[in-house]
Amino acid sequence: MTQIQQLKQQHSLASWKQIILAQQNSGLTAAEYCRQQNIKYNAFYYWQRKIREDFAASALQIPQKDAPAPEFATLATATVTATVQTATLPSMLKLSCGPVSLEVNEQTSSKLLARTLACIKDVFPVC
Repeated sequence: MTQIQQLKQQHSLASWKQIILAQQNSGLTAAEYCRQQNIKYNAFYYWQRKIREDFAASALQIPQKDAPAPEFATLATATVTATVQTATLPSMLKLSCGPVSLEVNEQTSSKLLARTLACIKDVFPVC
């Protein structure tokens, strides 16, 4: 292929890329777009196939032998240490009955607990 023919093909390829992008952005099917723009349907698909082939060929190019071989990068690492401190929590008891919820721990006096339960029983007989 001569240099002039290559330039013509590159120009045609660039023009058709714009046409195909316009069709995709229009939301129309290829057939509808070609009808509206007075483009030959067969020509549209011919250039669409050429553009796809050109893209696939450029995407699948084999690397040159002169290109350096890929290497893994060395990354610096940091040592992270974590200490977990657990606090001793008093034992907790949670009583629930309907809308009432009562939390009791070891420091709760038995008298307070008895009075509270009696009040709850008076107000909420179901509990």
